[in-house]
Amino acid sequence: MKKIISAILVAVMLLAISVVSFAEPYRIASATPTLSFSGTTANCKVTIRDSGKAISATMSLWDGNTCIDSWPGSGTSLVIISGSHEVEQGKTYTLKVTGTSGSTTLVVEPVSGKCG
Repeated sequence: MKKIISAILVAVMLLAISVVSFAEPYRIASATPTLSFSGTTANCKVTIRDSGKAISATMSLWDGNTCIDSWPGSGTSLVIISGSHEVEQGKTYTLKVTGTSGSTTLVVEPVSGKCG
């Protein structure tokens, strides 16, 4: 009987250890880029969050394969980068974000939009 109780206690302890080890999920930086237009002005913004991490990033506006403007930003836990640039009516532009959070490279999906 003592062996059965001991085995049950060992199983419960192992289960408790595994629950504790998964209590803190791996967190990755959250980056939200936005691109909007006001007349022929492209308004660009990105918000990057990663609790307790040093963040360094650059937001860039692209016309096809040509970077037409870029804005750097850095900080800890939260970085907001914004900027604007005059663009041409009828053209499509892409906003890209590159950088690091801690020692991890940021992976941010580019956003595109058409002026007008």
